[in-house]
Amino acid sequence: MKEQIRILHINDLHSHFEAYPKIKRFFDEQSKTDKEVLKCDLGDNVDKSHPLTDATAGKANVALMNDLGIDFATVGNNEGIGLAKSEINQLYEKADFQVVLGNLTDRNGRPAWAEPYVIYETEAGTKIAFLAYTFPYYKTYQPNGWQVHDAIASLKRDLTLPEVKKADFRILLSHLGIRLDEKIARDVPEVDLIIGAHTHHVFEEGEVIKGTYLAAAGRYGDHVGQIDLTFKDRVLTDMAIEAVSVSDLDAEKGDADFAAELFQEGERQLAEDLVCKLSRKPTQKECAEMVMEAMLKSADADVTIINSGLVVEPFEQTVTKASLHQSLPHQMRLVKFQVTKAELLDICRDIFSQANLLAHQQIRGMGFRGRQFGKIMTNGFTYKNAKIVYNDKATGKKDKVSLVLVDQYYFAPYFTSVNSLQGQLLFPDLLRQTVEKYLRGDL
Repeated sequence: MKEQIRILHINDLHSHFEAYPKIKRFFDEQSKTDKEVLKCDLGDNVDKSHPLTDATAGKANVALMNDLGIDFATVGNNEGIGLAKSEINQLYEKADFQVVLGNLTDRNGRPAWAEPYVIYETEAGTKIAFLAYTFPYYKTYQPNGWQVHDAIASLKRDLTLPEVKKADFRILLSHLGIRLDEKIARDVPEVDLIIGAHTHHVFEEGEVIKGTYLAAAGRYGDHVGQIDLTFKDRVLTDMAIEAVSVSDLDAEKGDADFAAELFQEGERQLAEDLVCKLSRKPTQKECAEMVMEAMLKSADADVTIINSGLVVEPFEQTVTKASLHQSLPHQMRLVKFQVTKAELLDICRDIFSQANLLAHQQIRGMGFRGRQFGKIMTNGFTYKNAKIVYNDKATGKKDKVSLVLVDQYYFAPYFTSVNSLQGQLLFPDLLRQTVEKYLRGDL
């Protein structure tokens, strides 16, 4: 018996809802077919840089996923790490789709909101196993209360499960990135199709490695994926993979209004929460100094280094959660180090030697959601002529100094002196939540 299955998929939307109306129409149009249709989201749908995502802790994203008719979704690092554990444990309470995730546990076992795999039986009786794994950021999942496990080891384990072994076709919903996807295609022949995400890559017509098919649809909704599978007597006979550029899809009146209304609704909800009233509107430099003070107090640290570009807009005189979100939209937390004064000097030499190069660069990823890196600023010490002058009130005569940074410095590749250190990631608050507590007087 011949049957046809169509899979529609998106990934790494990062709360870029401006593409949503086109994606919705594409999903609806391509679902008008005799083919059996399944819809998937590959993770990183949620990003708190959007005010409505921040205001609802991602539940607005889930409502839109329901509206798209998503059947299966997996988790990206922006859900698993970008949300506090309590938030992701509530994220999918009203989901009309199944969350699949095979490499995340806590001390009680697998999260109640996810299944390690799903066996989907088509109308004609073909059994398709959906497996899913997220990139194992060991350093950040653990302090958020999770244990994230090696994805390939978890995949190989799950492929031995009787239900998965007996399936006619096995699909990996991967939030692992292109390199791991390619490795799986080379080394794990039991996987028939990998739908990829995380590294924002695009396979316009798919790829094939050693008989395993790969599909991927970019980021921010700039592409939408379509995969057409043909089976005869439960055996795959044909596959067509396409990543359709959303820019090629027709726009309609109201598309821009839709995205603007979601943004405005998020700002409206956040604006209802007053943080504080300042004596006057501060300058950007004064805001950056307040950010550093907040970081020092929150982390109970001696010294800090930041880049002024973290403050995207100076704080308003009347600070609400909405205005604070505009100023600090970043998806980043704090990281604390215990360093010798010699190590701090090495870090300063590393960072300040790149200061001019980075100052006007548009930094992307690693949680940064600003326009440019900006100038390097310090608190607790000054750095001049390749030497450190300490604020003795902060450091005294201690052999070691506690240093707090934003975690972007820890994970981004440009500061190797920081990358090599062992840091303590401070959960659950994002940077703006730390600053909010400081402005409220709660630190």
